[in-house]
Amino acid sequence: MNFGRILALGGCCAISMLAYSFECKQVFKNPRFSRGDTNVRKIQEIDDAAWIWMPGRVIWGVEGDSRASLLWEKESTTGSNVFDGDFFRFRNRFRSDGTPLRLDISADERFILLLDGKELSRGPHRGMVEHWYYQSYEITGLDEGEHTLEVVVWQLGRHAPMAQLSYRGGFILKAEGAYDDLLTTGKGDWLVAPLVNTRMTDGLDKSIVGAGSQSMTTGTSFITEEPSCDAWTKAGIARRSVKDLTTRYCSRTKGWMLFPTERPDQIYESKTPGVIKAAHEGKDGSETVYTTEDAVSPWVERLNSALKGEKVVIPANTAMKAVWYLDDYYCAYPELVVSGGKGAKVTWRWAETLVNDSKATTNAGRKGKRDEFVGKMMGRRIEDVFESRGISPAFFTTPWWRSGSWCELSIETLDEPLTINRLAIGETRYPLEVNGSFECDDLEVSRIDGICRRTMEMCMHEMLFDCPYYEQQMYPGDTRIQLNILNALTRDKRMNRFALGIYDYDRRDNGMVAMNFPTRGTQESATYTMCWIMMFRDYMMWHDDMAFLKVRMPGVRNALMGLALCENDQGLLENLPGWSFMDTVNGECPFKTGIAPCGNPGEGASALNNLQYLIALQSAAAVDEALGEKLLAAHWNEKIARLKKVLMENFWDEERGALADTVKKDRFSEHAQCMAIIAGLLAEDQQERAFAFLTTAEHISRASTYFSYYLFDTYSRCGRSDLIYKRLAYWRKFLSWGAKTTLETQASDSRSDCHAWSACPIYFWHTAFAGIMPSSPFFRTVRVAPQPAGLKRISAKTPHPKGVVETQLEFADGGVSGTVILPAETTGVFIWNKCRMALKAGKNAIDIP
Repeated sequence: MNFGRILALGGCCAISMLAYSFECKQVFKNPRFSRGDTNVRKIQEIDDAAWIWMPGRVIWGVEGDSRASLLWEKESTTGSNVFDGDFFRFRNRFRSDGTPLRLDISADERFILLLDGKELSRGPHRGMVEHWYYQSYEITGLDEGEHTLEVVVWQLGRHAPMAQLSYRGGFILKAEGAYDDLLTTGKGDWLVAPLVNTRMTDGLDKSIVGAGSQSMTTGTSFITEEPSCDAWTKAGIARRSVKDLTTRYCSRTKGWMLFPTERPDQIYESKTPGVIKAAHEGKDGSETVYTTEDAVSPWVERLNSALKGEKVVIPANTAMKAVWYLDDYYCAYPELVVSGGKGAKVTWRWAETLVNDSKATTNAGRKGKRDEFVGKMMGRRIEDVFESRGISPAFFTTPWWRSGSWCELSIETLDEPLTINRLAIGETRYPLEVNGSFECDDLEVSRIDGICRRTMEMCMHEMLFDCPYYEQQMYPGDTRIQLNILNALTRDKRMNRFALGIYDYDRRDNGMVAMNFPTRGTQESATYTMCWIMMFRDYMMWHDDMAFLKVRMPGVRNALMGLALCENDQGLLENLPGWSFMDTVNGECPFKTGIAPCGNPGEGASALNNLQYLIALQSAAAVDEALGEKLLAAHWNEKIARLKKVLMENFWDEERGALADTVKKDRFSEHAQCMAIIAGLLAEDQQERAFAFLTTAEHISRASTYFSYYLFDTYSRCGRSDLIYKRLAYWRKFLSWGAKTTLETQASDSRSDCHAWSACPIYFWHTAFAGIMPSSPFFRTVRVAPQPAGLKRISAKTPHPKGVVETQLEFADGGVSGTVILPAETTGVFIWNKCRMALKAGKNAIDIP
């Protein structure tokens, strides 16, 4: 966003630039995936720069804890041991000779980089203290003469989103060439001043655990706040450059270990979607339940004119509320520009959906149709408060983005009218480049694809999120599903590499990876560690990237060795550490906390945990085989053979023709049959019986939306995509409820309205219906075995390391015709019923009666 165009800032140190000759683009340094001599000696240009900060303001996390802590210590500047956040503006006036400016930048916790008042970037891309990321930029077209580089940096401490980690406050910048002495921190003349207009506030709904606290801003935003002239001081050194800290004994310096990011910056698009639906006059107090009369309030038309770019005057001594339906799900920063109205207050609330009146006699608090407002109120919400000091104009936003489909604006003026100059949102998300597509003759499938894709966009930022509204956490169980969805959507593998790597960097001494990371605090899960291991075979099959796998596989081997310590005398896992989450099965007591039957310590061996162990071992064996590690692959294969044998001896029920959840064979689930089939555990006749049991048994624990990924995978492997098509009834319900994204569960009142694990149909459009799958490591060969499930036409483009696999097929009278186009240097096979046809690179004609 160009804030210089929004505001002409006042004050003796102000900047007002309304035209810009320069352009800024992100550039990428060669990625590094292991620490090597990071913080030991200079290994990259940014190691020449020092970390700087506000003198006398030292804020630390708990020493030695890379995940930081909810407890913070602060010097006597506040007299408090609870850190509530700090905002600072760093400034450097420099002279340019017109040559391009190339720089590396990072900060702790967050920064916004501005040149002559124009925002260039935000960051840093999230990581952890021992793997802290910096971003690189090239600025061209700079006019000769004076310019001002500014960086707004802030820490939120206990108010930060849960996934935001920290070591201590700091800012670092390395400039190249002639700009080095002028701008590199530790060399250049950097000034710093505190920003005081924005503070964080408590009061957030406790069920919203990961989004960070709410905020209150007076006067104008921290981005545009101009400190007084006497507030500026020379920036102090927070940590000297790595070059200056090098010792003869190769000691590693504590704190930030810098790595170049390979992720692109998030998009930021200012927009005014949707429409103001209703407005209600009266002071902000108890929940407002909106009525049909509120839809015709004069304020509806006035505020909608603000969305069209017109100025709207709120008279003095006015109080009103309005609900804004965004007509989609958004992750966005609020954007509000106002003039005058000293003492006026605007409270901006976000909700995924409105809920029925909590005092209603029927359906109280229920969600119902997502696009309706009559008889409804906000319910759960996140809110930020903006208070005018009469500055004209003043810009308001928040330190972190918000999410949902509905906004509520509560506006109260005092003795001066308030003018709304701009009312908008700044959408932010990962700039996902979609290479994959799927079309068929069922138009509702396209609508399902649309809400699944929007869900992935909303759950993909600097990292992957399970959901953007409630948790904003990255769990390996969720992540595996998300990465496979991305495999079907894009050739961009950068998020895959980040996810596989960040779990590995935080791996514990027992080999387990975190149950969710990055995050404050510690939560562990052996079953989610196994999900992480499974991701490696997925990555190997879909991406041609042997070098990255070689770096990461030692962590996989360590994790499997740690799991082996939990094997009993038979070789079955027992007493797993942490939360052994498998699935949440409604009404099933053994699954009450998501743990499989006999999955808790002291209960014996769980078939489900051990089936997952089997699949994890198979993943490691396949990757090590592909990497040429024959002895390691042989070791895993030997364990696989033993585990298969003991699984059948302990859990196969011959009478039922199914795998039991427990050694007692008193419980059965869809989960056990699915994983047994996916793992290839069963002989052909046993698999037929287990699949029949899966699809016909009445008293069986059913898979939730999360585990539907594995259920669909099983259906696909057994050639029954018709059952996937049948299960799409749940997603059709999402459409009927007016949802713009996929829900966390299959219930209308699901907690989260945007949950990425429910976007899994995207993956199966390609791998099941179109039947496109890698058939050898690094996607060097392709298997195309369509399962149309009654569809008459399928057109798909599936990402491939060398391009896309494109299919255009029609189905009639038991036959198939059309074309399959493979990328260069790629071969494969087309399978239809009992017919197998070789595929070559380029265009292949298909005509099988």
